[in-house]
Amino acid sequence: MVIIFTVLHALTCIACRSLGVEDTQALTLLTLAMVFIICSLSGIKIYYSLVVLVLVNVLAYLIGNALPALLDPWLGEGSIWVHVISTSVTTFLLGGALVFALQRVTPPNTVFNNQQDNKTSRHYRVRWIVRLGNRIVPVMTDQIACFFSEDKSNYLMTFDGERYIVDATMDAISEELDPELFFRINRSCIPALGAIGSAVVNAGRYAVEIHPKPGDVSTVVTRSRESDFLHWLEKG
Repeated sequence: MVIIFTVLHALTCIACRSLGVEDTQALTLLTLAMVFIICSLSGIKIYYSLVVLVLVNVLAYLIGNALPALLDPWLGEGSIWVHVISTSVTTFLLGGALVFALQRVTPPNTVFNNQQDNKTSRHYRVRWIVRLGNRIVPVMTDQIACFFSEDKSNYLMTFDGERYIVDATMDAISEELDPELFFRINRSCIPALGAIGSAVVNAGRYAVEIHPKPGDVSTVVTRSRESDFLHWLEKG
């Protein structure tokens, strides 16, 4: 967001100066738009946004007038690039400072602060609906020992040893599961933490013992996932 407005400020400055048009009003409007959008995304109240608008514009005026004095000796007094650089630097500094400040004072459910919250508040599936003949059977996720793929079909197996066909791909199933409780050890098998008895090391590979055993499906951990698997086991 800040980078976009920094570029817009620079382009506006170049366009106006090249055409011999005063750019003050256009740059001010862009600054107001940037501040308003950032404040809106941060979820702060309107009257606070107005205070921020005034403060940012005052600082922009002060910094924007101070920078040319520093740049004139290097780029030449009155050079268009003096104004372009000073405008861009001012926008970037004030926009970045504003985002940083609002991240510290706004609630964690705002756009700028909700990435971590989305991870912790995400709702994973707690119930799976499967078919058994002409019956529809609900199976709770905490009753599932593993998901596995066999003979071009995908199944879930409960801790009681019951298995049901699941009408979803293994990728889709994986997305619905809490990664703290389930781990996809290879393309064909996703065991629950509570179903893992041990992992046998054979020729440098980890073969997971799952109870109950999911048929003849491979339970060897994909080599690229071994490190993540061990970390998951340790964390779990």
